[in-house]
Amino acid sequence: MFDTLESRIIIDYEIWVRSDLHIGGHDSGAPGAVDMGVMKDVDGYPFVPGSSLKGVLRSEMERLLNGLGKHVCSPDPDKLCKAGEECTVCLLFGGREVAGSIRVRDAYTDSRRTLIRDGVRIDRKTRKAAGGAYYTMEVVPKGTKFKGRITIENPKLGECRYAKLGALLGTVRFFNATSKSLGGGVSRGFGEVLIVPRLIREITADDYLEGRYEGRELVSLIERDDLGEILERGELPMSPDDAVDRFIGDWKGYVEAMEDGGKEP
Repeated sequence: MFDTLESRIIIDYEIWVRSDLHIGGHDSGAPGAVDMGVMKDVDGYPFVPGSSLKGVLRSEMERLLNGLGKHVCSPDPDKLCKAGEECTVCLLFGGREVAGSIRVRDAYTDSRRTLIRDGVRIDRKTRKAAGGAYYTMEVVPKGTKFKGRITIENPKLGECRYAKLGALLGTVRFFNATSKSLGGGVSRGFGEVLIVPRLIREITADDYLEGRYEGRELVSLIERDDLGEILERGELPMSPDDAVDRFIGDWKGYVEAMEDGGKEP
């Protein structure tokens, strides 16, 4: 699938934490330690694993394509895509026999600050605290920003040049406008986030030959005072103004060409 590198898309992104975030790590088991810690690197900085974000985006896309009546394989081991017959989601995010085009790196913050939140399990019959059900949960506080990078190998699908990039950006817009959920405890108000693409570049084989390893800028985020509100409406204010719509238009054209409930175009 990737024997030939036509181009590589590089997306520098941020995750904006809008409510306390918990992505669980390994518990220490030491006396007095928090019951549910957050994922941290060796230097003690919290981070968001790329697999967590990739899983959320994949799930969103699967549900959207299912809602449109398009072919998507099932997580059931007996219903996964066969080699050479991968569905679009597997082509983008990876499947049993194929590597994904979209690769999400871990996102890091420059602050070690976390908070400890108390929790207790409620007995559904008595509606009171269940015995021995008190626990503590470590969270990354609201207002924290993580930075990471996403790459897309060969963004073309069919005859649609930027369909893979459009697929990702369209899913990000939908996520920001609707779900906004990442990590654990989302039913209790944790894990509201926004995914914010800041800079998108493309590097081609010709760029490699000429030593232009930064490639060329496709779009960059437009800074605004009300940026958070705009993102929550599902918009991505990027310059040039029409670029994001063109990328998503490529993805839309590809999806419309897919057979309903059938194979890819």
